Amino acid sequence: MAQLRPLNSELEEVARTKLNEVKSRIPDDLEALRTWIQKEPHLRARTDDQFLIAFLRHSKYSLESAKKRIDFFYTYKSSAKDLIKSRRIDDKQIDIAQSGIFYTLPKPKGPGGPRIHFMKMGNINPAIHSVQDIFRFHAMRCEIETNTDDNWNISGVLEVIDFSKIPFGFLKQFEPTLFRQMASLLEFGIPTNLLGTHIVNASKEAQIILGLVRNVMKQKELLNVHTTLESLQQTIGKEYLPAEYGGTNSSLAEAEKNFEKLMLSYKPYFDEDEQYGVDEKLRQGENNVSGLFGGSASGSFRKLAID
Repeated sequence: MAQLRPLNSELEEVARTKLNEVKSRIPDDLEALRTWIQKEPHLRARTDDQFLIAFLRHSKYSLESAKKRIDFFYTYKSSAKDLIKSRRIDDKQIDIAQSGIFYTLPKPKGPGGPRIHFMKMGNINPAIHSVQDIFRFHAMRCEIETNTDDNWNISGVLEVIDFSKIPFGFLKQFEPTLFRQMASLLEFGIPTNLLGTHIVNASKEAQIILGLVRNVMKQKELLNVHTTLESLQQTIGKEYLPAEYGGTNSSLAEAEKNFEKLMLSYKPYFDEDEQYGVDEKLRQGENNVSGLFGGSASGSFRKLAID
C-alpha cells in the first residue's frame, strides 16, 4: 500500500484525466521507479512514496521521463554547488523567509487548481541577499512543496510578482549563465508546471523590457504584465489574492508566518540532504542528462485503462 496523502475529489479527477493516474496501479508505478533508482550505481536519491509520485505525476506516468527528471534533479544538485548544494535551514534562510519576499498563499485557484505564489521584489536587500541566496531559497521552497503540496504538483503554479521598488543592485548581479542555470533546474528538474507569471507595479521602463522579453518567448501567454491592480484582480480573481492586494486569500503576513513554520519543520530533511546526489565516476554510460530534455518527452507512456 502506497504511503500517500489522499487527494480531494477535484485533484483526484485532474490526476486521472490530465496525468494518466490510475489509483490501482500507483504501488506498481512507484516500485518500478524505486527499483530503477536502486539499480543505478551513480544515483543516490530519495525513494519515499510521496517524493517519487511527484515526479511520476509531473511526467504523466511516463517512467522514462520520470527517470530523466530525477537524474537531472540530482545531477544538478551535485554540480551547481553555488546555487543548490550544501543547503541548510540556517540563519540566512530564516532571514529570507522573514524578509517579505516570498509567499505561498493558502488557497489555490480552486480546489483542484494551481497553487499561487507571491513575490515582492522590492523587499530584496542586495547588500544581504545575493541572486544565489534568493534562488537557493526558492529551490528549497520548491522541494518542500514537492513533498507537501498536491495542488502545486498536480495542477501547477501561478506566480504573481510585484515589481515595485526593485533594487538595481540586485538586478546587476544577474548574468546570462546564472540565469540559464536557474531556468534549467526549474524547467527540467522541479516537478511542477508554471502556468503563468503575472507582473504588477512594474515601472514604464520595466514594462518595456518585459515586453521585449515576452516577444522572444516561445510561450508568450506565460508572461502577463498588468498595468493596474484592477487588471490583476480581474485575471486572478479577488478571492485568490491576499488582503494587501484587495483580495480575501488570507494576508501576506499570515502566509509568511505559515511558510516559515513549515520550512523550520523541514530542517532535518535538509540536514541529511548532503547524502543525496550523483557520483559521476559510477555512472554507466555518458552523462547526457542536459540533452535529455531537448525535445518532447519520450518513454513508456502507459495506456489508460478503459472500463
